[in-house]
Amino acid sequence: MLLRVRSLSMALLGAPRVEVDGQPLAVDTRKATALLAFLALTGHAHARALLAELLWPDSDPDRSRSALRRTLSTLRGALGEERLRSDRLTVSLDLEGAYFDVTEFRRVAADGHAGVEALAGALALHRGALLEGFSLRDSVEFEDWQRDTAEALSRERASALDRLADALAELGRFDEAIAAARQRLELDSLHEPTHRRLIDLYARAGRRGDALVQYRDCVRELDRELGVAPLRETTDLYNAVNGGATPAPIEIAPASAAGELALVGRGVELERLLAAYGAAGDGGCLIVIEGESGVGKTRLAQEARNAIEQAGGRVLAVRGHPGEQGLAYGVLAALVRAALAAGIEGPLPQLRSDAARLLPELGPPPPGSLDEPGARLRFLESISRLILGGFAPQGGAVWIDDLQWCDPASLEALAYLARRLGGHRLLLLGARRTDEPDPERIYARFAELGERLALGRLGRADVISLALRRGLDEPGGARIYRESEGLPLFVAELLGPDAEEAHTGGVRAAFEARLDAVGEAAAQVLSAAALIGRTFDADTLRGASGRSEEEVAAALEELDARGLIRERDAAYDFAHERLREVAEERVGLARRRLLHRRIAAALSERHRDPALIARHLEAAGDDPAAADAYAAAGAHARTLSAALEAISHYEAAIALGHPKVSTLHEAIGDLHVLRGAYDDALAAYAAAAATTDDLEAPGRLEHKLGGVHERRGEWELADRHYEEALELGADEATVGCDRSRIAWRRGELEQARALGFEALALAQAAGADAAAAQANNILGLLGCGREYLERSLELAAELPNPAIRIAALNNLARDHAAVGELARAEELLYEALAQCEAEGDLHHQAALRNNLADVLHRSGARDAAMAELKLAVTAFAAIGGKDELQHPGIWSLAEW
Repeated sequence: MLLRVRSLSMALLGAPRVEVDGQPLAVDTRKATALLAFLALTGHAHARALLAELLWPDSDPDRSRSALRRTLSTLRGALGEERLRSDRLTVSLDLEGAYFDVTEFRRVAADGHAGVEALAGALALHRGALLEGFSLRDSVEFEDWQRDTAEALSRERASALDRLADALAELGRFDEAIAAARQRLELDSLHEPTHRRLIDLYARAGRRGDALVQYRDCVRELDRELGVAPLRETTDLYNAVNGGATPAPIEIAPASAAGELALVGRGVELERLLAAYGAAGDGGCLIVIEGESGVGKTRLAQEARNAIEQAGGRVLAVRGHPGEQGLAYGVLAALVRAALAAGIEGPLPQLRSDAARLLPELGPPPPGSLDEPGARLRFLESISRLILGGFAPQGGAVWIDDLQWCDPASLEALAYLARRLGGHRLLLLGARRTDEPDPERIYARFAELGERLALGRLGRADVISLALRRGLDEPGGARIYRESEGLPLFVAELLGPDAEEAHTGGVRAAFEARLDAVGEAAAQVLSAAALIGRTFDADTLRGASGRSEEEVAAALEELDARGLIRERDAAYDFAHERLREVAEERVGLARRRLLHRRIAAALSERHRDPALIARHLEAAGDDPAAADAYAAAGAHARTLSAALEAISHYEAAIALGHPKVSTLHEAIGDLHVLRGAYDDALAAYAAAAATTDDLEAPGRLEHKLGGVHERRGEWELADRHYEEALELGADEATVGCDRSRIAWRRGELEQARALGFEALALAQAAGADAAAAQANNILGLLGCGREYLERSLELAAELPNPAIRIAALNNLARDHAAVGELARAEELLYEALAQCEAEGDLHHQAALRNNLADVLHRSGARDAAMAELKLAVTAFAAIGGKDELQHPGIWSLAEW
C-alpha cells in the first residue's frame, strides 16, 4: 500500500511556523526545529556527522550522534518517512509539493520580468527576519549559519524592494513606491542610495517638504553612525530639490598609468619575447609571464605588443576577470569577439556558425550539444582556425592577461590553440599571478605547455636609474627603492606625475595624491579598511564602514582598479603597508574611534579573536568593553597554552579597569607558575590577596603560595602556607595531600602516610574525586602499593584538570622503572610529557624529560637519552629569573 504524503507548509521568514496536514508541527525540542530549518534552507542532503557537529558541538561524537538519531526519530514521526529521508550516512528533506515561503519568495525575486503585484506579494511573505526569535545558544556554528543566511535573505529582500520601488515609480504610483523605499531603509538605515531614492520620490510626488526632511534624516543618521557627511550626489540632489543647481554627474578620474615610466630592468626579458616572436614563423610559440601582483607583467607585455605592432603584426588582447572563473568559455568568447571586431574571419561560414555557440549575435548555433561524440573537438578546431586564419601573412600576437582568472573551459581551448601554432607566425602570450591560488595546478600546467618567463622585483640600481630620470638624486632614488620594496607598481606611483614632489615632500606625498583621487564613498570604505589592518574581508568591512553591500562592492572595485588594494583568497590586502599607514593617518580622531567601535562589533558578530576585538575597543576609547575583551582574550590564549600572551591580555584588562582585578591577578599567578617564573607568581598572588573581596579566596591563595614555595624546594615555608590555608578554610583533603608530600620530602615517612590516609578518607567521604586522585597518588608515591597509583590514574581520567593525571602518570612510570619494566615506564612518560606540554608546565616538563632520559639510558637508547637530557637541562635553566637558580629544589624535582 502506498503511503500518503502529508501536506507540509513551512514559513520561516519571521518566527518559524510549520504545519503538517494543516496542524502545527509537534516537536519537543528546539534542535528538531533547527534541523528542519537547516535542511529546508540548504536544500540538499547532509552527512549525519556534519549535522551532529552543527547542532551538538560540545558533545562527544557518540552522544551527538545519539542525540541526532532521537531528533530524526521525532521529526520522522511528525513529518512522515516520505518527507524526512535518511540512510546510514546522510539526511535530506523532500519538499516536493510542499509550501515553503523562502522558496516562493526567491522564485519571484529571481524573475527579472515579475510585475509589481507579484513582487509585492513575494515581499509580503517577510513577516520579519529569518527564524526571528529563534536561536540555539549552545551552538555557535548554527547561530553563525543562521545569521549568514538571514543576512543573505535580507540582501535579497532589499534588492527586491529596490526593484519594486523603481517599478512603482515608473507607473506613477509614488505613494506606494515611497512605502517600498521606506521598508528598504528599515533594513539598513545607512543605505544612502535609498535616502536619495526617497528624496527623489518625495519630490516627484510633490512632497518637497518631506524630501528636505529626508535629507536631514540622512545627514543625521550618517553623522551619528559613521561620522561622515552625505556623498556629493546626495547633496546635489538635495540642492536641486531645494531650488539649487541641477545635480551634475560624478566622474571618477582615471588612475595614473604606471606605463609612463621608462622600462628598466627588463631588457633581457623583452629581448626573449621579441626573439620568440621573430622565430614564431617556424611554428609559433606560447610564453607565459609569471610573477607576483604588481611586478610588471602587463607592462612588459605592453612593450612587446607595441614592438610587434610597429613591425606590422596584429595583436588581439583579452583578460580574465576575478569572479568569472565559473563563466564557461568566457575568456574564449572575448577573444573570438575581439578577433571578429578586428576583421579576422575564417575562410568557411562553418567557423562563424561554431563561433555562434559563444556569441549569440552571430546567429543560430549549429544543432546538437558539445557533449556529443566528437562535437567538442570539432568546436575547438573551428575556433582555433578562426583565430589563426586572420593572422596570415603578417603574423602577430594573442595576449591574455590575468590567466589566473581564466575559466577552465577557456584554458582548455587556449591549450588546444597552443598545440595548433605550427606554420603560423603567432606569439601566444599570457600572464599569470603566482601569488593567486592554483590548488589543482591547472594554470601552472598550461604554462608548462610553452616557455615560462619569471619576473622578479626591480633591483636597487634599476630603481635609482628611474629616479634619476625623474630628477631625483641618488639618495632620493634609494629612498624610493626602500619605500617601494622594488615592486614596479609602487615605483611607478612614487615616481608619478611629479617626481620632485616625491623628492621634497617624501613618498607620503605620492601616496596622498593617489588617495586624493579616490571617490568619496570609496574613500570612506578605505578608511575603515585601513583601521581593520592590511588584510580584511568584505563582510567585516561592510559591518565596519556601515555602507551597504552594493556600496562596499563598488568601492572595492574602484580601489582595486586604482591599484590601492588587491583581492586574494576571498579577502583583500592593501597593495603596500605604507599605503595603509597613510590612509589610517588621514582618519580624524572622532571618526577613528567610531570606526574602531564598529570594527569591534563586526568582528564580535563573526566570533573573531577576542584579542583583536579588544584592540579595536581600546582604540575606540571604550575601556570597560576593552577590559572585558582582553580578559576573554587572556582566557582564550590560556586554552592554547600561550602563557605570555595570556598574561599580557590579563594585564591589559587590569590596566583598563576590569572589575575582577583579583581574579585576573590570580590567573596571572597561575600562568607564571606554569612558566616557572616563581617570583612573579608570588607577586601576582600577593596582589590578588590584597584586592579580593571573595571570602574563599584567602585560603585558596595561601594554598597556591605554598605550592610555589614547594616547587622551589622551600619545604618549611611551604608547610606554613599550607597550615595557614587550612585555618582560612581551604579544602582539608586537598591541603592534606600537599602536607603529606611535604612530610615525605622532609623524610617523615610515617607522618606522611598518616596524612595521606587521612586525606583519602576525607576525600572519599566528601565524594571529591580530584582530592581522592591526589591522595591515591601520594600514597602510591609513599610506597603503599602500585594499586594506589593506578587508582589515581583511573580517577584523574575523568577530571578536567590534567595536572593530577600528569603526576599519576609520572609516578606510575617511576614505579614500573624501579622494577625494570622500562618499556611500560617509557610509554607512560611519553604520555605524561605530551599532556604536560599541552598544559605548558615548564618545570614539570623538565622533570619528566629528566626521568625519561634515565629510562632511555637504562634501555640502551643512549642518543635518545642524551637528547632528552639536554632538553631537560635547558628547561630547568629557563625556569624563573636570575634568582631562581639559588633554589636547588628546582633541579631536584622528580616526583610530585
